Amino acid sequence: MRTVTRAPLWAGALILAACGASPTPEPPAAPAAAPVSAAAPAADAAAAGPSWSSVERLAADCDAALATAQGLRERIVKNEGPRTWANTLEPFNEMFLALDTIGGVAGVAGAMSPDKAIREAAEACEQKLSKFSSAVGLDPAVYAAVAAVEPRKGAKGPEGQRFFEKIMRDFRRAGVDRDEATRARLEAIDGELVKLGQDYGREVREDVRFIEVEPKALEGLPEDFVKAHPPGDNGKVKITTDYPDFYPFERYAQDAEARQTLYRKFINRGFPANKAALKKILELRQEKAKLLGFPTWAAYNAEDKMAKSAERIEAFVGELAKTVRPVADADLKVLLARKQKDDPKATRIETWDRFYYASKVREEQYAFDARTVRPYFSFPQVKEGLFKLYGDLFGLRFERLADEPTWHASVEAWAMYVDGKKAGTFYLDMHPREGKYKHAAVFPMQVGLATGREPRATLVCNFPDPGKDPKALMEHQQVVTFFHEFGHLIHHLAANQSQYFSLGGINVEWDFAEVPSQLLEEWTWDAGVLQRFAKHVDTGEAIPAETVAKMRAAEEFGKGVATMRQIFYAAYSFFLHNRDPQGLDLDAFSAEMYGTYSPYPPVPESHIYASFGHLVGYSSMYYTYQWSLVIAKDLFTRFAADLMNNETATAYRKAILEPGGGRDAADMVKDFLGRPYDMKAYRAWITKPAVPTK
Repeated sequence: MRTVTRAPLWAGALILAACGASPTPEPPAAPAAAPVSAAAPAADAAAAGPSWSSVERLAADCDAALATAQGLRERIVKNEGPRTWANTLEPFNEMFLALDTIGGVAGVAGAMSPDKAIREAAEACEQKLSKFSSAVGLDPAVYAAVAAVEPRKGAKGPEGQRFFEKIMRDFRRAGVDRDEATRARLEAIDGELVKLGQDYGREVREDVRFIEVEPKALEGLPEDFVKAHPPGDNGKVKITTDYPDFYPFERYAQDAEARQTLYRKFINRGFPANKAALKKILELRQEKAKLLGFPTWAAYNAEDKMAKSAERIEAFVGELAKTVRPVADADLKVLLARKQKDDPKATRIETWDRFYYASKVREEQYAFDARTVRPYFSFPQVKEGLFKLYGDLFGLRFERLADEPTWHASVEAWAMYVDGKKAGTFYLDMHPREGKYKHAAVFPMQVGLATGREPRATLVCNFPDPGKDPKALMEHQQVVTFFHEFGHLIHHLAANQSQYFSLGGINVEWDFAEVPSQLLEEWTWDAGVLQRFAKHVDTGEAIPAETVAKMRAAEEFGKGVATMRQIFYAAYSFFLHNRDPQGLDLDAFSAEMYGTYSPYPPVPESHIYASFGHLVGYSSMYYTYQWSLVIAKDLFTRFAADLMNNETATAYRKAILEPGGGRDAADMVKDFLGRPYDMKAYRAWITKPAVPTK
């Protein structure tokens, strides 16, 4: 998931990513996200194009949005009559809606604009928006005005009451009830955290490292990868730490030394600059938590999530580790036995071995070679098939908006229709380029509301580009990622039933946010689903059902060690924020976490914390991937018998997607399942043994 630096109060929609399907092989680093943001464009810039089109336009629109919001803030405070919904809470809602659009645009422009000056202007806008949001949350006059409203008079049903209660909770969590000096310090901390988060994300985004290898080091790589990486003038091939290079090389390259060298480059991105940045972030978070009456940042951060407490998260991580560790250990034994065929002296599986030897085991014991299915997954076909599938499943229709302006020629604009009515606009920024966000994410750009306000979002990936290679062959894992991210996108576009900014879009509890995306991954393992669009790029033949069966059986192997890797990340992010950072040695802490939770040994002279972007955005909450997966596996029990059942899909859309943040996540799940969720489906999945086919 993209690093999200929320504004301290009511920061609007999440920025969602999963750099890969669950479990993700490496967590992505990412830039800081926009707080809820911007309003109407400045009048004198109206003819200059969209907000992202120039530094001047972006700055003008940002300032115009802030001016509108500030005017509403002053109106709320200066009202002298009795406090009502009409004169206080409705303007309060409008105040943050005035910031929503430009914040979304700034988030996208800061991560995707091809113009560095625009990226910098977007970051400056994000800082201004965060400062305003923080100031409102710490403003006693605004708080007093809101608190004086009788919430049951004028509220529009239970949703209005929920809106009011959430505002009051967030005021408290912002620190509005503290003394003046404390409020000033909290506001300063919020501003520092936004800037440090941007610095951290930019460092990783721009720190592209590489190795140069002899052409023979590409033995084992797919033919199209080799063709795309010809030797340079020095006769060597350049392989970068960007994902389109890194993952195929780690998975297929037979040269273990080259895999190790590339991995060491990869794990040290952002170092040393981000070591100091992260230390400061940890110290500021801990200071803020203490000022607000919490013992640690992890405790503060858990309060408004499904988990509710740091103790519950710690117990959850421990429960997962106990369940998954035996499965991971069994996987490691198989992997080591296979490695020892190549190196009889080997005593352990290194991190740079994991993808390569998992692939070897799947080839040799499960009769499946991932390279053989790539011709069935040409990017244009996958995209078209994905649209058709989601359309048929959820009653949606997608239409290309050819005349809609975008920030780069490769970006496409699309409209989504529900039951024949336009329900939202989204952008696809799907291929790598210099200066662009390097992972996979959904960036909400505007929250949709029941008033008719249209939701907007951008889906960002770095998949093969048909403009460079017409076939643009994808790994199946990339197809899974595409489905995952599209699940986030549909969630944001469908959640437009609320009247209030803080309840529309994906404003669910953060540890529920990955559920819709992880659920939709399940469709990528079904032969009937894949045969709708997975056609051989040369022959047009649909992917054979027996091939999908082999692929699915092979995927069962390695899930233990991959999930244990995710638990390691969950523990790392949680425990890093559940202790006092004063005097903390990040390298010693890393060694501790590796020794307790990692299925692989630590890499000497590596600095995982310098590019683990979730530490900035999710902070202590990486556990949410597994928390959400528990729920997603349970929700899938209603679909398992018939993946294309429209009745079930419609019920899911209405119960889980459309409410947005209008209801507690646990209640939405209970309505859909007819019971509270539990871990039975997750345990059945993780403990189901992989059965070799030969």
